Amino acid sequence: MEFTTTALSVLLLIAMAVPGYLLVKTKMLPEKAITYLSVLLLYVSQPFLSIRSFLEVSYTPQLAINLAVVFAVSMLAQGVVFGAVWLVLRRKFDDPSMTAALTADGFIGGDARTNEPALNAAVKRCVSGRANRAVVLASAFGNVGFFGVPVLQFLFPDAHEAIAYSAVFIVSLNLMGWTVGSYILTGDRKHISLKRALINPQTVTLVISLPLFFAGVSAGDLPETLNTVIGYLADMTAPLCMIILGMRFALAPIVQLFTDVRVYVATVIKTLVFPLLVFLVLLPFEMDEMLRVALVLLSGMPAATINLNLAELYGADQKTAANSILMSTVFSIVTIPVLMLLF
Repeated sequence: MEFTTTALSVLLLIAMAVPGYLLVKTKMLPEKAITYLSVLLLYVSQPFLSIRSFLEVSYTPQLAINLAVVFAVSMLAQGVVFGAVWLVLRRKFDDPSMTAALTADGFIGGDARTNEPALNAAVKRCVSGRANRAVVLASAFGNVGFFGVPVLQFLFPDAHEAIAYSAVFIVSLNLMGWTVGSYILTGDRKHISLKRALINPQTVTLVISLPLFFAGVSAGDLPETLNTVIGYLADMTAPLCMIILGMRFALAPIVQLFTDVRVYVATVIKTLVFPLLVFLVLLPFEMDEMLRVALVLLSGMPAATINLNLAELYGADQKTAANSILMSTVFSIVTIPVLMLLF
């Protein structure tokens, strides 16, 4: 696929974010609408897209092996990138207890101010340390579901196995995010949640889809009406993803978005270094070309929304998490077509 063709496809996909941007800018939709639409996407349309993808592909031993390869490679690749960035930045993390105290007193995320140099320096160190923690997650965890799935749909509309690969990749992302991701972001082991890592819409969807897949159940075995309903709900995924993205852009402070060096570093690692590493590792191995393409593209997706969700949940650095998502999404307009040139 040529660079211009891929770039045009990604641009058309991004253009679907314009309605969301305009609806928030004109105040026709409030900020809290993002939460409601995200719930609809996470619990309805995306699961049905994954189910349809498994129904559209026929079981073969090779495809089953490919799914296992996706899980293994995604876990390994995320772990390597995560670990490497953590090793570089860990000495620059904040002290969680000090951050908690300064936050409680309003010096971080509040209105409290001081002219005391020592206190100002402590606040600066904590704010910087929190941002470094967010950078680790933004460098390793990609928007495989909310952006990767629509991209694969656009570029390969008939390759249903690619969506099945993304469903497996999402499961590995959740396992990493709710465990080591939560720990690094907060610095507290109590936030490691195996329950949330294992019980979530993506994992439950896979638990439903895989038995049907291994049993050889396909869309042709289901009533046409049921296939139609599944199709309608699944087709909501791409536009809904983009509308939510546009709404996030409308709320982003543009100046902050382009002035934080950390955000640029996380963006380059996530959208270029990560996928190139996966490409080079896979290069010596013979495998199905769609599997190779899907693994590299999914590895190069922008920073994941789970990073922001975790930051909001734990009161961590939401600004760096959000800016990394938006900046890397902008960069992906160029990086995704560049990655396609590898094939």
